[in-house]
Amino acid sequence: MKQFLTWQIKSYFLIFAYLLLLIVLLFPYYQISSIPTAGIDNSWRIALEMAYQKGLVFGKDIIYTYGPLGRLTQRISIETSNFELFLFDIFCFANVGFLLFYLLPKPLKVYHLAIHFVLFILISSIYGEWLSFLLFYISIFSGLLFLKRQNQWFLFHAILMGIINFYIKANYGVIALGFVFILLLYAFFSKRLSRQNLFLYLFGSTIGLILLAFLLKTDLLAYLFASIEIIKGYNESQSFFPEHRFRAVASSYAIFALFLSIFIGFLIQVFRKKLFTLAILDSFFVLGCVGVCSFVLIKYAFVRADDGHLMSFVRSASLAFLLLPFFSTETWLKQSGWFLIAINLLSYFLFYQPIYGEVSFSVTNNLRIKTYILPQYFRDIFKKNTPHYSPNYPKDVLTIIGNKTVDLVPNETSEIYLNKLNYNPRPIVQSYQAYNEYLDKKNQEKYLSSTAPDFVIYSIESTDNKYAVSDETLTFIALLQRYEPIKIWDNHLLLRKKEQIKTLKLIKQIKHDWVLGKPFPLNSSIKADSLKNDQLTVIKIKTKYNWLGKSLNLFFQPPHLNLELTTNDGKKTIYRTVPILLNKGMIVNSKIDNVNDVKQFFEQQFVTNKGIKSIKFEEILRRKAGFDNSIEILEEFYELK
Repeated sequence: MKQFLTWQIKSYFLIFAYLLLLIVLLFPYYQISSIPTAGIDNSWRIALEMAYQKGLVFGKDIIYTYGPLGRLTQRISIETSNFELFLFDIFCFANVGFLLFYLLPKPLKVYHLAIHFVLFILISSIYGEWLSFLLFYISIFSGLLFLKRQNQWFLFHAILMGIINFYIKANYGVIALGFVFILLLYAFFSKRLSRQNLFLYLFGSTIGLILLAFLLKTDLLAYLFASIEIIKGYNESQSFFPEHRFRAVASSYAIFALFLSIFIGFLIQVFRKKLFTLAILDSFFVLGCVGVCSFVLIKYAFVRADDGHLMSFVRSASLAFLLLPFFSTETWLKQSGWFLIAINLLSYFLFYQPIYGEVSFSVTNNLRIKTYILPQYFRDIFKKNTPHYSPNYPKDVLTIIGNKTVDLVPNETSEIYLNKLNYNPRPIVQSYQAYNEYLDKKNQEKYLSSTAPDFVIYSIESTDNKYAVSDETLTFIALLQRYEPIKIWDNHLLLRKKEQIKTLKLIKQIKHDWVLGKPFPLNSSIKADSLKNDQLTVIKIKTKYNWLGKSLNLFFQPPHLNLELTTNDGKKTIYRTVPILLNKGMIVNSKIDNVNDVKQFFEQQFVTNKGIKSIKFEEILRRKAGFDNSIEILEEFYELK
C-alpha cells in the first residue's frame, strides 16, 4: 500500500482523465439556460438580458453590479443563445482545469492525488457564488505563477482574466484590475520585467480594455466610475444583520483574525531579523493576495448576512488560504496555510452545517446526477430559445401601453418581459441599488431626458423594511415633474409621460443641528398650513460614525438606524434606514404607504390625513453605540409647477 501511495504519476493522459473527472464533478448547472420567470432576483437577470437585446450601453444606459458579460454567468436566456453560454462554459472550465492542474504537486504521487481530490470535493460541495470569485481568484493565481516561474504567458493570462473579470462583475473586476496594475509594478521593481516590457503590458492592457469596451458596447470611463460608486454604496445600503447566527459569523471572523495575526507575526519576524530578500518580499506579496481574497469574501459574506451570502467566506476562503502553501517561501507560512484550511473546514462542520444541513460530497451520487444533466446540456447547445411570455396585466393596461416604451419602479422588472412590453429602463434598473446621490441622479436624468420612457409602472415595495419611497428620492421627484397617473390596478400605478416638464425651484434651505433620538418637528420654519399644493419638502440628514462605527463599517457592516415617522393623527411607524440614503434626502410632505397614496401625491403633493408631524432617528443599539449622537438636518423647500 505504501509503495502504491508513493507511486509517481508521469502519464499526462492519466492526469488529464483525473482533471476531466474533477471538472465533471464540479459542474454546477442543471441545464444550459433557464426560462425567464418572476421574482426580484430574476428581475435583474432578465434586465441584463433585455439590455443586451436592445444594445444598451453599460455605464451610460445601464449601471449594475454585473457588467456586459455578467449575463453569461446568470443563464437567463432571452437574447443570449445557448451556444454563447456553451462557449463561455468552455472558457470557464478550461480555466478551472488550468487551476486544478497547477495546484497538483510536482512530481505527482498517488497520495497527492488523493489529498487534492478530497480537498476539492469538500470545497466544491460547500461552494457559494463560485464562478465570479473563481475567475477573480484565477487571475491572482496566474499572476503568482508568473512571479514564481517568470514565464510571461502566466502574466498574459493574469491580465486577460483581470480584464474579463472587469466586464463580468464590478466588485471583483475593479479589484482584479488593481491587482494587475500592482503585479506589473512589483514585477518591474523586482526585476522580473524590463522597463520596455512594463510599458508594453500596460499599453496592451489599456488597448485590450478599450477594444473590449467597444465590442461590448460599454462606455469605459463611465462604467469604471459607476462600478466604484456601486461598490462604495453597497456596504451601507445592503447591510443585513445576521440575527441568531452569530456563532457561525464569529467563527469565520476568528479565522480571518488568525490570518491577520500570521501576517503581523511574519512582519515582526522580518523587521527583527532584517530579512529583506526577494523571497521574503514575494512572501509578503502572497500574503497580500491572500488578505485581499479573504477580505473580499468576508465582506461579501457578512455585509448582507442573509442565507444567500452568509456562507460565502466558509465556502471559498480555503482557496484563498491555498495560496500560502503553494507560493510562500517560508516553511511556517506554508504550514499556516494548511492549518487555516483545516480550521475553515472544521468551522463549516461545527457551526454552519447545523444551520444549513449536512454537506454532500458523494462521488457516486454526483456522477449519477451528471449522467442525466450532461447529455441534456449538450443536446441543448444548438437549441433555439423561444420566448416565454406570461401576461398578467389587465388587457386594457396592455392596450394603453401598446408598443410604446415602458419602465418599472421599483424592482420587479421581470413583469416587463413577461407582459411582452417595450423596455426602456432607467440606468439603475432596481430602486434598492440606487445607493447614493450619484446613482439616483443618473435615474433622475433619464426621466427628465428626451429618451425617457413613455410609461412607468410604479409599485410600493419595501426591501429590508425600509421606507419604500426613500430608495430613489431624486428619481421620484423626476417622476413628479414628468409623469401623470392614469390607472391603478392591484399594487400598480400606471404613469404616463407628459409633454411639458414641471420646473423644480429651490425656495429655501434651513440647517439644524440635532441629536439622535429626539423627534424633529417638520415644517418647523414654515407652517404646514402655509405650504401650497405645488411645494415639496425634502430633508437631508448627515450622521457621523464614531471610531467603533468606522471599524464596524470597514470590517463587518455599518451600525443600523431606525426611522420613526409620526403623522398628524399621532400614528407612529418605524422603518430601517441607512446614512447613505438619508444623506441624499427624503420627501416628507406626507407618509406614502400604497399606490393610492402615490396617485394622490402626484395630483396634490400631499396625502389626506397622512401629513408627517415629526421624524426621529435612533440607532439600533447592539451593545455599544456606533454613531455620534449629533446629526445635521437640512430642510429644503421646493416649488414644483
